[in-house]
Amino acid sequence: MAPASPPSKDNWRACFRAARAALSPQQYAARSALIGQRALATPAVTTATVVHVYWPLPEQREPDTRALISALRALGKKVVLPVVDAFPPSAPALSHRLYTGPQTLVSNKWGIPEPTGTPEVAPDALDVVLVPALGADSRGQRLGQGGGYYDAFLQDLSCPRLALVYADCVVPRLPCDPHDVPATALVTGQTVLSL
Repeated sequence: MAPASPPSKDNWRACFRAARAALSPQQYAARSALIGQRALATPAVTTATVVHVYWPLPEQREPDTRALISALRALGKKVVLPVVDAFPPSAPALSHRLYTGPQTLVSNKWGIPEPTGTPEVAPDALDVVLVPALGADSRGQRLGQGGGYYDAFLQDLSCPRLALVYADCVVPRLPCDPHDVPATALVTGQTVLSL
């Protein structure tokens, strides 16, 4: 997979979004399930007490983490979800709240469900972060939606950062900027690539 025009981040985003859009409902469910199972089995997750994960946007074919979230909670782990505190043009900022069930979720202005009324969790309390990614490269550089929220959040974290990504959206090299924070591992439906 390679963009037809020069491989800017936006070109790659278009390619990765097209690959996602081509997934049938059955492919989407199967690939999401495999990614979730592999993530759950990684040492970083099995040994974690507090796991930061994103709530998916299935209409965008984002790897579906809902079964993974249920499995984490069934294992007694604390699940933390991001909350957008500032929207552009403000500096990107996330806070992090404990997920206690779907009844606490309220969609923000982008349609992303976020927990409300639950305890805030400090970033240094997180044991592992499961990061969304449109695509990634073999060095761990991930490409998100372009808002910079996760890069700002991950900047000072020392815990493992696992990008959940479809195998066909992992490429040899992506363009990156100085503020981009690479993942420490890529989790696909086929493998876990530790970096």
